[in-house]
Amino acid sequence: AKRAVALLSAKRAPSGMFPVLLHPDIVGLFTHEAIGHNAEADGVMAGVSILEGRVGQKVASELVTIVDDATIEGMWGSYKYDSEGVPGRRRVLVENGVLKGFMHSLETAAKFNAEPNGSARAQNFNNRPIVRMSNTNIQPGKQPYAELLKSIDNGVMLTKGLGGYVNPNKGQFTFSAGEGWMIRKGELAEHIRDVNMSGILLETLQKIDGVSKEYDPDTLKGGMCGKGGQGMFVGAGGPYVRVKELMIGGQE
Repeated sequence: AKRAVALLSAKRAPSGMFPVLLHPDIVGLFTHEAIGHNAEADGVMAGVSILEGRVGQKVASELVTIVDDATIEGMWGSYKYDSEGVPGRRRVLVENGVLKGFMHSLETAAKFNAEPNGSARAQNFNNRPIVRMSNTNIQPGKQPYAELLKSIDNGVMLTKGLGGYVNPNKGQFTFSAGEGWMIRKGELAEHIRDVNMSGILLETLQKIDGVSKEYDPDTLKGGMCGKGGQGMFVGAGGPYVRVKELMIGGQE
């Protein structure tokens, strides 16, 4: 109830470029939409991924390691075997900023001359298995959250991810955050609400200049992801992430 009252009096966010500190729940949304879908090999094959032809290249800050892991016990996106009978596993998509590989079905693995990695799932027996994420997250870093916050003189902290849109061909994104705070001299200041953040995916991944060591696996609780007419349970999460600058705007 206190939060609801606080949100009623919260201001709309100012518009402009700001250093941004992303809360784990919005980091999960960003990771799922920005890297997750782009690292599904069927999308790469279809020519609708910004990661096509980039394996072995630096696609993010060296602070960024992104993993899709079907083996985490008790999580929404976890499973023993995929719908083609291949064991689910821990797949490193990005390591220290370098793109290591994609999530594969038997079909895409054969086309890419890669090892199948248990990423083909079907909603039920009536559906054809397609490449899907499991639990996708940015791995924790080494900096304390308090240090990341203190380092921002005039910026924005965003939380409560409400969804977003990604143009996979151009790599542009817009995500909505239900609430946040202005950051003044390293401290959380006035409450803000209904905030948009937007940018170019690969540019934003390169601009990540802080990743917290604080990491709560519960941020991987997740939900339902739709693709190809099939709904699938997935998880997504991560630590606190600082981005050097992002375009912020208040929603009307």
